[in-house]
Amino acid sequence: MPALNLLRRLVARHASFVLTCAALLALFQFLICAAVSSIDVSGILESVLASFPPMLQSFLATEFFGGFTPRGLLAFGWNHPIAHAAGSAVAILLAARAIAGELESGILELHLSQPLSRRAYLATCAGFALGALALVTVAGLAGTAAGQRFFRLEPFGAADLARLGLAFFTLQALWYGVTLALSSFGREGGRVASVAFVVALCSYFASAIGGLWERAAFVLPFSPHHRYSPQAILSGGEPVAGDLAVLAAVAAAGLAVAAWRFARRDLP
Repeated sequence: MPALNLLRRLVARHASFVLTCAALLALFQFLICAAVSSIDVSGILESVLASFPPMLQSFLATEFFGGFTPRGLLAFGWNHPIAHAAGSAVAILLAARAIAGELESGILELHLSQPLSRRAYLATCAGFALGALALVTVAGLAGTAAGQRFFRLEPFGAADLARLGLAFFTLQALWYGVTLALSSFGREGGRVASVAFVVALCSYFASAIGGLWERAAFVLPFSPHHRYSPQAILSGGEPVAGDLAVLAAVAAAGLAVAAWRFARRDLP
């Protein structure tokens, strides 16, 4: 079956990269637990915070929603650049290679010369990528759960961890959808990945700057990162269903644009 052969090729080609990113995220979350349990991180941060300007204090208070408690600090670990990088790298790489990268290497025409429709090709690539993102997410959650148990920290509830995983997965699915849409218009995988990385980086900085500087707060609604709030999820804050719906809608829109464009574009 051509679709199954394609899936096997995707697994063989990307398994090592996906597993490495999953292991790094799991290890990072585990080490966050180790740091929180081994030293008085809360006391250190509170002492440092007292010396900061009021504007920066307000920003950090938002980042550590729920206070400088072990729970709040572990939640921040899921909003750390390393956590974002581990997930976004998988999303962007797989999407950039799915169309533009394969077109650049000349392999895409070979795939489509088999009895495999463009729709089936794209669906197989998307299914593999979403499965890979789910694997990375589960690995990170396992790192958090294992770290809390090993270092005897108060564990998060299963429902909270599930909501956190859903939020992280949805954000990364958004970057996959956006990058796949770009890939459907591009012919060079590296260029598509670079553009997607810049867009994701701008989103992260917009979220940070908008939270730090009141006059720049108008950019917050346009930042996907602002709609991802592990602090609110794990610290019992405001509801996040609306933000997750927006992230999922953007991801779906990206996939729809990619499917529409890929069905109509010329090859090569």
